[in-house]
Amino acid sequence: MSALLRERILVVDDDANIRALLTVLLENEGYQVLTAADGEASIVTATTEQPDLILLDIRMPKMDGLQACDKLRANPSTHAIPVIFLTAFNSHDRLEQAIEMGADDFLAKPIDAVELRIRIRAMLQTRSIPGEMERLGEYIKTVKALRAQATESFQKR
Repeated sequence: MSALLRERILVVDDDANIRALLTVLLENEGYQVLTAADGEASIVTATTEQPDLILLDIRMPKMDGLQACDKLRANPSTHAIPVIFLTAFNSHDRLEQAIEMGADDFLAKPIDAVELRIRIRAMLQTRSIPGEMERLGEYIKTVKALRAQATESFQKR
């Protein structure tokens, strides 16, 4: 697949080993991988690079993942990018807070590679639905307009 056509995933984690592991895993699946080491860098990278999906750790220096997600959702250029939190937290309160901050999904660490691949595929497929609905809506409008023209033309005969 061409590098220009590959879906891009931003991996945000302060642990360089986790970033490297996820990079290898995702590149082997055919994704283009961008990385950031903290929440502040994730916002800059997401804004400039416009990835198709963000994998975001919760506990990081400078700005944690919850704060970063909140800022990403408040920014018109990044608000629609799906975010999957990667977390070592098993607390329902923290996970509920992640969803409230705008996360689309979350995975517990240690990360199961199969589950990660499935969730990413599902999230990327779901992301395309609004665009497809808009395209189909335009198609329906065109068909209705053509039908109205044909009916009008037929009635004039």
